[in-house]
Amino acid sequence: MKRYLIMLEPLDVGFGVQVPDLAISTHGPDVEAAKRAAVEAIRVNLEAYVDAGREAPDPQPVVSHLANPEFRELLFAYVEVAVPERIAA
Repeated sequence: MKRYLIMLEPLDVGFGVQVPDLAISTHGPDVEAAKRAAVEAIRVNLEAYVDAGREAPDPQPVVSHLANPEFRELLFAYVEVAVPERIAA
C-alpha cells in the first residue's frame, strides 16, 4: 500500500479532488465518493506506469503542498492505494 495526499474542494455540486503528486483531478457527489474516485484514478494511473515499465513518482512531503498558496483553501487528506506489481512479460 502507498499513501497519497489528496486535496478536496467543495464545488457547486459535490467535491473536486486533486492528487498533486500524480497530476490527477476527479470529483464525486460527496466527500467519500470523491475519495473513492481519487483512489480509483490513482490505481489506474499507477497501473499505467507499470504497463509502461516506469516507476511512479514518489509522493512529495505534505509541507511542499501546504506552502503552495493555490492550495490554501483546500481540505487535505490521505488515501491508501494498493500498488500494482509488475507483470512478467
